[in-house]
Amino acid sequence: MTRKVISNGIEITVQFILSVIGIICLGALPKLFEGLHINFSQYVQALKMSVMKLIDVPNLTYGMNRPLFPQLFIHYKETMILFLASFFISLCIAFCIVYMMMRSRSHIQRRIKTFLLFLESIPDILLIIGSQILVVWFFQKTGFLPIKIAALRGESIRGLPIICLSIPTTIMFVKLLLLRFETELEKDYVLFARAKGFDRFYILNRHVLRNVLLSTLFFAKTNIWFMLSNLYIIEWLFNTHGIFVFIKNYQPIEVFTMSILLIYIPIFVLFKSFHYFVPDAMKERA
Repeated sequence: MTRKVISNGIEITVQFILSVIGIICLGALPKLFEGLHINFSQYVQALKMSVMKLIDVPNLTYGMNRPLFPQLFIHYKETMILFLASFFISLCIAFCIVYMMMRSRSHIQRRIKTFLLFLESIPDILLIIGSQILVVWFFQKTGFLPIKIAALRGESIRGLPIICLSIPTTIMFVKLLLLRFETELEKDYVLFARAKGFDRFYILNRHVLRNVLLSTLFFAKTNIWFMLSNLYIIEWLFNTHGIFVFIKNYQPIEVFTMSILLIYIPIFVLFKSFHYFVPDAMKERA
């Protein structure tokens, strides 16, 4: 047992160190190119400078020598509010949709899948701009602005960005949940329960549901990276004060590196904790 704990600890440490090195190397990547030519010595020099600055984290600066902390945490908080709200809203809505689909007839399932396929074909930028135009049209017709379409100086905007991030994420979760439900319903224990005469909905509610929820968390990594890629577009178009806009406005290597580390480390810890602390039997069912 002790040997396994030590082995897992070493494995996690090595993976974490390699990930941090990769992020630092990625941050310095623009220095590798000088016009159309590759300048490797300049890249190595930029890496050295970046590491030296990152060692002294409390004294990191941005802009006109302003302290990076706690300013970075303000932008990080804004991004995390949008991300977490969209994640849980999308997961709940997707679960309700898929659960209703599982209880519906096959022709209804096909219609819902067709509608979701149509929504998935809409580009994200078109969805964002379309939602802003819709709010403006509603304001022109009624004189009432139900939700902000962009942030001004010092303001926060969350409603419409959360909605725009939740829609494509919900579709991704629906596809994932559908796949997990269909896979789970084909497993031996489900076939055995049916052979014993248990009702389909009883099996779905008492056994399949629990295993699907667990496996959804395990396979949600793709959705998380998808959401993070969309967050940059959403923060830019809505003029929010999130961490991706902060990176765009202030581009030193250490700002990029610290920002990406703030995003990456919680995700790394979450999924490694799930991998090592959830019992193996439960992961096999997932």
